[in-house]
Amino acid sequence: MSTGEPSATSTRRTIVAVFLAGVSVFLVLYETQGLLPAIRGAYDIDAPTASLTVSATNVAMAVFLIPFSMLAPRIGHARQIAGGVVLAALLALILPFMPSPELLIAVRFLQGVAIAAVPATAMAYLSLRLPAAALPGAIGVYIAGNTIGGLSSRLLTGLAAEILGWHGGLAFTATVSLLFGLIVVWLLRHDLFTTSKSEAARAAAEAEPKSSAAAQPSADAHTASPPRRAIIPLGSGLWRIYLTGFLCMLVFGGSFTMLGTRLQQDPWRLSEGAVALFFLIYLVGTVVTTYYGRLATKLSRTSLTLIGMVTALIGAGLTLVDSLSVIIIGMSLLTGGFFLGHTGASAAASASRPGVDSTRSAAIYLTVYYLGTSLGAWLSAVLFTVFAWPGVVVMCMTSLFAVLILTLSGASIGFKKRS
Repeated sequence: MSTGEPSATSTRRTIVAVFLAGVSVFLVLYETQGLLPAIRGAYDIDAPTASLTVSATNVAMAVFLIPFSMLAPRIGHARQIAGGVVLAALLALILPFMPSPELLIAVRFLQGVAIAAVPATAMAYLSLRLPAAALPGAIGVYIAGNTIGGLSSRLLTGLAAEILGWHGGLAFTATVSLLFGLIVVWLLRHDLFTTSKSEAARAAAEAEPKSSAAAQPSADAHTASPPRRAIIPLGSGLWRIYLTGFLCMLVFGGSFTMLGTRLQQDPWRLSEGAVALFFLIYLVGTVVTTYYGRLATKLSRTSLTLIGMVTALIGAGLTLVDSLSVIIIGMSLLTGGFFLGHTGASAAASASRPGVDSTRSAAIYLTVYYLGTSLGAWLSAVLFTVFAWPGVVVMCMTSLFAVLILTLSGASIGFKKRS
């Protein structure tokens, strides 16, 4: 007799597919970030213009996240994820052949459009395919995939560029992304021809045997019952969550965008391959997101966010020291603190609450989150040009203090009730 729960094999396949989808698209999302000095020299452009190869992709993601979140139930979540990973990789393959910076930035924008198809629907797809108890952990695994992809984007591209030049570095990363994308398509093959109606029917059928399901709405109840459209009230406190994501990514995107440029100047003058190794610091984020679920059972989201922001502030201050070892420690602390804030805010934005459309809430969160990346990449380049690294640190500290104030002045929002 069916228990209404998906099989263990189906659950694993779903989690692995969404994990690899995150790795695939994030492999190409930040592929130019570690190559900005080389791109600047090749096209004879200034640092703010070169930073647009990062910002354009993130702006496109931000603009298309909500439209794609609305489109997914119509065309099928799995179909949209598969199409996004493959198209993003194919665009990455033609990127190294762009003859002008304008075309390079344009292709990067189109990549952002394709990439947006994945984060816009990944969490909703997980909520449709997985039991509620497995959802927080699965979201953590998905974010970990994004982290690994982001790390590999800078690391693989930088190391390959050391041998093949920056054109070859981009081509190598694109090839790896396409390979992962094809694996995702294979893993999702059973759902590629599933319509939104059958997805909704399956979700309803799986939920029906559970007596408690009728008492609590699922994370995607609006998908199964289109006429009941929930409104996201600003009074719910969600605006604090959205602004937290924006400010956190302003810090993270800005600091890592200009880190390579700083390290390739005096007194170190590191090579592209050596700079790429600094992005191994991203592994701190992988550890934090993987274990966030365990931490959340002991501490509230508010407490974890406060700990994260204080940790990030200490890390940002340490990066002012002109010592490679101290910079590594500082960036590690900043990274760990960022992921404590981001993972909690992301989960809170995706959680079911009365009167809130959780899927659209998650899409709004990701929209402002990637707008933070875009602004952070460009603003850090401008500040670095005028004030060098201290200008970037001031921007980071200001944003982190703002998150502290937001967190302290607002009510705790998490995905489960606390006594």
